[in-house]
Amino acid sequence: MDLLIVLCCLLLAQNAVAVLGQLGNAYYNSNNNNNNGNDNGNAPPLTLTPSLPLISHFINDSFIIFCKTVQKDMDTKWRDPNGQTRENTKGRVHIEKKTGFLALVFEHISLADKGNWTCEADAATQDAKKSFELLVNQKISFDKTEQVQSVREGHDAMVNCFVTGEPKPEVFWLHNGENINTVNSSKHRRLSDGLFIKNVSQTDAGEYTCRAMRITPTFSDSDQITILLRIQHKPHWFYNETLPVQYAYIGGAVNLSCDAMGEPPPSFTWQHNGKGIVGFNHRVFFADYGATLQLHIRNESQFGDYKCKVGNPLGTLERIIKLRAGAKPTRPTRFQIKRLYTDAFELDIRAPRMPNATDEMQIYGYRVAYMSESDFKYSAGNWSYAKQRDFSFHRGHRFIISHLEANTTYLMRVASRNLAGLSDWSGVNIFATAAGSTRALMSLWTWLLLLLVLIWH
Repeated sequence: MDLLIVLCCLLLAQNAVAVLGQLGNAYYNSNNNNNNGNDNGNAPPLTLTPSLPLISHFINDSFIIFCKTVQKDMDTKWRDPNGQTRENTKGRVHIEKKTGFLALVFEHISLADKGNWTCEADAATQDAKKSFELLVNQKISFDKTEQVQSVREGHDAMVNCFVTGEPKPEVFWLHNGENINTVNSSKHRRLSDGLFIKNVSQTDAGEYTCRAMRITPTFSDSDQITILLRIQHKPHWFYNETLPVQYAYIGGAVNLSCDAMGEPPPSFTWQHNGKGIVGFNHRVFFADYGATLQLHIRNESQFGDYKCKVGNPLGTLERIIKLRAGAKPTRPTRFQIKRLYTDAFELDIRAPRMPNATDEMQIYGYRVAYMSESDFKYSAGNWSYAKQRDFSFHRGHRFIISHLEANTTYLMRVASRNLAGLSDWSGVNIFATAAGSTRALMSLWTWLLLLLVLIWH
């Protein structure tokens, strides 16, 4: 494969040289034909093609310029911006000589090529020199800029944005899409390598857009990069509504949640009565800013105090949740359709009052699990794929399952809810939504059409 690539490159180079020679000869012959019958003494000894005094290119562009002589046998040479004569016929920048012209070839332009290039002829006249200035532009780049940066809360910050480009672009800043005014600002200051922010707080976190723009006489362009700034801070509780006391019953399950914010994201550990939790009756589910301890209660020893410890390098938090024994709720004794809709069911659900439980342990709502008949078959009757809807009495006693498909069969079951968890599930009921209005309208049109046919006959 490497040999094939080398052969292709040699063929391309050979074709380029041949085309260059043809262009040069055609250019020279064309000009000679135009000058037939004219006095060459009136023409300048050297001409450049292209003949612009200022030529602009980007880095890695290729470029060729011809220096043509009036006399075929006149010796010419190219001098670079340092005054050095270029005589090499190979390389990134080289010369190619044909009868009547000397070509300066840039295979890949670099920043070092910018400046004044001069073609000189061995003649005693002032016109025996022709020059052009090569402007070399570098595309805007943010190569060394990190797209995720962090700073500690309460400290001064520098959002680094390393912009390269030639000519050097001007940089503007946005925070979460809004322009940042850095003129006469005591909070923000624009520096050459980034944005300075004084005394950062949580409100300074977010996305910062570093936008580079430039306008020159020969071109204009712009580019940008988005930087996520994270404000490092010690952990603080995400929710303050966590219940200090929770209940469960033997044979049931309970989830104890511990949610806290921190940067860097904090670690979470759980203890039971001051010791690490062992055994197979628990699982811990971790998230970026939380950890949930799921317990399957098998015996009374699992009740007690559960401590959640949260920490990152900047600080720690602790919270204790007291898990107490509660009463298992009774299963609903009534579960049927109260009202039918095309896209919903209103359910009639009832469960008896628990005679041996305190008011605190009485049922306060229900959980309904449901799935369509096709989903039930697809999941092979696995109820873990079912959708769920929780109802509480304080929101009223209307239990409506909405956003259903019209004329569709659903399988449903229900469980009671109290502070200790869920009851056993009820038996599975099968309900079907009403037919859609479109189908009813089509049926009406069918009857009208039949009536018109009968009247016509």
